[in-house]
Parts: sequence; C-alpha cells; structure tokens
Amino acid sequence: MKVIVCASRKGGSGKTVSARHLAVAALKGGVGRVAAVDLDPMRGLTRWWQRRPEDGLELVQLAPPNLPSTTHEDRQAVALAAAEALERAVPALRAQGFGLLIVDTPPAADQIVRLAVAAADLVLVPVRPSPDDLDAVGETADLVTAAGCPMVFVVNSATKKARLTGDAAIALSQHGTVAPAILHRSDAYAASALDGLTVQEADPRGAPAHEVAALWHYVAKRAGVLAREPVNKITGSPELKVVGGRARGKAG
Repeated sequence: MKVIVCASRKGGSGKTVSARHLAVAALKGGVGRVAAVDLDPMRGLTRWWQRRPEDGLELVQLAPPNLPSTTHEDRQAVALAAAEALERAVPALRAQGFGLLIVDTPPAADQIVRLAVAAADLVLVPVRPSPDDLDAVGETADLVTAAGCPMVFVVNSATKKARLTGDAAIALSQHGTVAPAILHRSDAYAASALDGLTVQEADPRGAPAHEVAALWHYVAKRAGVLAREPVNKITGSPELKVVGGRARGKAG
C-alpha cells in the first residue's frame, strides 16, 4: 500500500479537491481498495464523502471514538489524535488489502502535517498560481524536505493560457518537482462536489476530467502504484498495472 499526503501551508490551495479526485481516480483505475483519512479540522473531505453514493471508497476514522467535536479546538484535538495514530494504522490497512491511502491535511505546517508527512510515500503540494500562494510554498517545502519524503507540486485552479500559470510553474521548479498535469479553474469541481462526486464522474468527457486523469497517471507512477503503462491496442488509452492491492480492471 502506498500513502499519498496532500499538504500546503496555504488555505484554499486545493488539497481537499486533489485528495478526493485522486482517491476516486485510483478506485476507478483498479488500485483495489482505496482509503481516505481526513486530518483537517474543517472536515471538508469527510462532508464530501458523506454525500457520496456508496461505491467502495472508504473513509477511515483513526481518532479514538467519543471524543468531543463541538468546537474548533475539539476538532483540532480529534485531528491531532488521528494524526498520531496514522503511522501505526498504515501496516494494519495494508494487511486489510488496501492498495492506496490518501490523506488530507489542514492548511498549516504544524504537528498534524508533520505526522502525516512522516507516514507518506509521496507528498502532493497543490499551489494556485498567485503571489500569495507562491509566497507560502517555502514553509511547506522545508517541512517535507526535512522529513526526507518525495514531493510534487501541483498547479491548481489555473487560468488557461495565462502567463502567470507558466511563471508559477517556473517558480515552483526552484523548490522541487512540478507535475506536468495542470488543473485549470472550472465550476465543475464545485458542482460535482454537491453530490459527493468528482468531475470524472459528473462529466467524463469534459476537460477537467481529462486533466484529473492526466494528474492521476503521473502521481500514480511517481508514488510507485503503477509498475508500467502499456497502451491498449484497441482504444489507444493506457492500461494500468497495479503494484500492491487488488487489480479490478483497466483505467477508463
């Protein structure tokens, strides 16, 4: 089982959007059992999952049961307790046959994020192409680098053909690897989330769906989930071979 953590010091960078789309892409792509952990006290991933039709994507609760969650401080304590249990939970989830674990984190560089990164095989850092977001990258990059974990930046909510998008990718490359797949701004992300879906499910032929598919293929190879990517001779599309987990078909 591989563990992918979405982390960023900047709020609104796209961590939760990236986490839920990659989790569903993995599930539909044949990774086998896919689990998600929500370490953000705002519980965006949890609320989206609760709206979602049951399809096998599992949300794992790692905090001890019956902890109070009325206030933000309560929810922060619950998230910290879950983060402290994450590393111990990984072997158990692997033994249960999970092929991938996706972890969403709060917009911070605190102990919750440090514990999540310590358990990761790959850290994704979504970044909007704006000066404020780029200014916040260094702290996250330093945290991940200190943990010795591989890291990939994902340019998110970009404007097509905008100069700032290219400039952002260049600036991010000074800190580390930048994913070649870019997620451009679209109302489809919010619209699909209303029903607990992703853009690939709501409109499989739309541009956002193709962008998410490209990002998943790249991230999966970087994380070591895919061993190779042969081409289907009939459709011309990639066939994904799974490393770990139980293969359940080809990527669509």
